[in-house]
Amino acid sequence: MRPHRTNRSKGRRTVWKGLICLLLLGSLLCGCELWTLERGIRQVGRGIEEADGLGMEEAALYHLRVAKQLLDAAEKQYEQADFPAATQFLDQSERQLAVARRIHSMNQSAPRSY
Repeated sequence: MRPHRTNRSKGRRTVWKGLICLLLLGSLLCGCELWTLERGIRQVGRGIEEADGLGMEEAALYHLRVAKQLLDAAEKQYEQADFPAATQFLDQSERQLAVARRIHSMNQSAPRSY
């Protein structure tokens, strides 16, 4: 056996091991981002369903409808594998849901005039 061939094969193995490690790490990081996005879509969907049953006033209902439409757009982008756009739509949907909840809570805490 020639020594220069064993050194080359060791170098090749090291390179392959490094590439495999990078590939595994990249897929792990990408997978974590996708799981986070999917979990976020489910959480916002549950939040919208809960807010739907609260009997919100018209001002809050507008923001709730916008949140639903943005969530639908986020789900569509997620299915089409456009993850940055899905994340943006999901963030906007969360903000609209928060506004709807804030308006609803302000209307609930306001004194009623009979």
